[in-house]
Amino acid sequence: MQHIIFQDNTAYRVAILIKSQALNKTNLANHYVMPLKEQGLKSKDIIAFDLVYAPKGKCPVSLQKAYLQDLLPILKEQGVEYLYVADANYFKTLTKERKAEPHHGYVLPCAIDGFTDMKVVLGVNHAALFYNPDLQDKLDMGLNTLATALKGKYQEIGTNIIHSAQYIRDANWVYEILEMLKQYDALTVDTETLSLKFWETGVVTIGFAWDQHNGVVIWCDDYAEPNSKVRQLLKDFFYTYRGTLIYHNANFDMKILVNTLFMQHLLDEEGKQAGIEVLTRDFHDTKLITYLATNSCAGNKLSLKEQSHEFAGNFAEDVTDITKLSKEDLEIYQLKDCLATWYVFNKHFENMCRDGQMEIYEGIFKPSVRVILQMELTGMPMDMAQVNAARQELEAKIKQCQDIIQNHSDVQQFTYLLREQEMDKANAKLKKKVKPLSDFHHVVFNPNSNPQMQQFFYDYLGYPVIDKTDSGAPAVGGDTLMKMYGMTHKDDTKELIQTIVDYSDAGKILNTFIAAFEKAVLKEDGHHYLHGNFNLGGTVSGRLSSSGPNLQNIPSTGSTYSKLVKSCFKAPPGWVFMGADFASLEDRISALTTRDPEKLKVYTDGFDGHCLRAYGYFGNQMPDIDADDVESINSIKKLYPDLRQKSKAPTFLLTYGGTYHGLMGLGLSEAEAKSIEANYHRLYEHSDNWVKAKVDTAAQDGYVSVAFGLRVRTPVIKQCLMGNKRTPYEAQAESRTAGNALGQSYGLLNNRAGIELQERVFDSKFRYDILPIAHIHDAQYFMVRDDVPVVEWLNKNLVECMEWQELPEIQHPSVGLGGELSLFHTTWKDEIELPNGATGEEITEVIRTAMKKRAQDAA
Repeated sequence: MQHIIFQDNTAYRVAILIKSQALNKTNLANHYVMPLKEQGLKSKDIIAFDLVYAPKGKCPVSLQKAYLQDLLPILKEQGVEYLYVADANYFKTLTKERKAEPHHGYVLPCAIDGFTDMKVVLGVNHAALFYNPDLQDKLDMGLNTLATALKGKYQEIGTNIIHSAQYIRDANWVYEILEMLKQYDALTVDTETLSLKFWETGVVTIGFAWDQHNGVVIWCDDYAEPNSKVRQLLKDFFYTYRGTLIYHNANFDMKILVNTLFMQHLLDEEGKQAGIEVLTRDFHDTKLITYLATNSCAGNKLSLKEQSHEFAGNFAEDVTDITKLSKEDLEIYQLKDCLATWYVFNKHFENMCRDGQMEIYEGIFKPSVRVILQMELTGMPMDMAQVNAARQELEAKIKQCQDIIQNHSDVQQFTYLLREQEMDKANAKLKKKVKPLSDFHHVVFNPNSNPQMQQFFYDYLGYPVIDKTDSGAPAVGGDTLMKMYGMTHKDDTKELIQTIVDYSDAGKILNTFIAAFEKAVLKEDGHHYLHGNFNLGGTVSGRLSSSGPNLQNIPSTGSTYSKLVKSCFKAPPGWVFMGADFASLEDRISALTTRDPEKLKVYTDGFDGHCLRAYGYFGNQMPDIDADDVESINSIKKLYPDLRQKSKAPTFLLTYGGTYHGLMGLGLSEAEAKSIEANYHRLYEHSDNWVKAKVDTAAQDGYVSVAFGLRVRTPVIKQCLMGNKRTPYEAQAESRTAGNALGQSYGLLNNRAGIELQERVFDSKFRYDILPIAHIHDAQYFMVRDDVPVVEWLNKNLVECMEWQELPEIQHPSVGLGGELSLFHTTWKDEIELPNGATGEEITEVIRTAMKKRAQDAA
């Protein structure tokens, strides 16, 4: 136990409790003592003690309780009244709260018997500021809370933020209230619902506020009982209100409102589009504003509760079911959300503008809301019979893998050891009766158990620990297993490792995708639709992320389960499933932005990129290839197809800052992995230098600007000297994140193309015949009316939108962007590519020819 005294005294009112590594007198004085002195506290009233952790950063509750049993009596003897706890784990133990984060800015009683007279304030470890300077606000909040409490002036945050409120339960008053709201130029909006799924709920209550202290809550539906009168009044209000509506996470509230107020049923496309146009006419989204004002390699938290905490406090933090609240509490909860939305708008809007993010906000992010709304409300069409068949196939594969694993001689011997261990544990607890080994035949090797996998591979088979998890435990994930695969020379062990990987892969597909597909919504046409979420602001690079399920993780073309998963998607009768993928977007963007001659010549001179890289990595195995001759390099596709294929995965990994360690996860030996890594950087030295220059600029500016001017803040790089052996690991990791964002951010071109296409579709006679349903990586997908003129129109217009190239850094006289539209018939796995600019007759012929070939191949 260590402590620091800032000035001798016989008693101390405040004890700063902080992790041992951060117990430094100078740092504690600068970050805590001096700010407290400025607020009237004397340094002689402050003492600091360290908080111990177990090795590898672990902090079990048993360790904390044992340590506090020694520490708290000492603090009591010193007269300590307040504990400033700069550690979330110890804070939770001291207060018996499940979470720490919601309690910033609060004074809580110590919950440990014998010390309940002490007060606890949550703080921030000053060392965390190195990784995320934005934590300074929370550090300051804790110190301010402590100072006001010591002065006897403490008041819970969030108190008295409501200055005036109206809660309207009588439908007869709704019209008058909505008319009153029209006098305000801007209103925040928030809905409360029975479910996060739009097809399972209406609008229980809706709140509006005209500033961060005043507002109104209107009851719409009586929980599950729809109120058609109020719904119609709200619909009329949204049609006629001419001010700006401000949401936090607009996609959620708008989706609920469109379905509840504008759509007669789940397939009502006219009502859907009308609602989308009305609600997106003039709006702000404070979640997007917050993202653009704070986007950082350090990460950011975008929830309304998190961003308004210092204003609204920890109000109804754990509410997941509004039926458990009284009507009075629900009304207050709803109104505070509206007031908090105003607070977040005022907090971040000017910062967003000052940082030059207004253009991308208005030009890409807000219009993307419209596209995402239509996608999420439409859903992806599913073939439920095939979903069931896919489940059966995967379960059979898992059973097959289980049989191979359990019958392997090494696993059988290891299982015997596991049973002995369980027997010994059980018998150690018994005084007289002893259980025989036969009582433990139920114990079997479980590949899903990390402890068992660690014991099997590292203790029983004796593999060296080549990777570790974030917690420091030996890793046993798929990448690590493939490294072991590359290290072993025994065929039966290789088969076992591959089978365990296959078992894991099949389980992931079953539990992640098939389980989600089975929850698809049955609609009025008798077809099922998958409704997931597409998230703006979910990545540092600005790319869309998705959830429920994460479609960005869908197996890629050519991978083991790609066809099986994609076979589950099928358009309903009268429609076709279509999609277009940008042609090599990331490769082209990398060539255009870096101006690397080795990358540009793929497009200017006709080199096959995969062949070029294969020669770069494995040229010593291709004595007959001329590196300067296009035809010779491109002949690698036929002469050395295995080496060409082998080059693909390493290229992807190295492009995004991977190293030879990652290449070993592909099953390569260490020597071969190091050779490929060196050859890659030799081939693309120009690109490496370009990225380095960007990172060097970030070290000066504290950010990098990526696609469409999106700002990616780099707080760690700015504080470090880059490019030498003393550069901290965290700075190196941040530079990789920033470097990756330089290329990945141009996935926003897919957003931009989708925005322009939606505008064109809405202005056309086909607005109800072309429905966007998903954006996945650099591709977008549609349900399209089964009508050749509609397909012809989409083929022309979508490709034109994808060919857009007006950003200065990606303009080039001969290297363009684009893609090809594909028809997926009968399911997503069955692709027919349509030529750019094809006429209706040509499209019909391409499809006829493809179907004829399929029939011949099947015969």
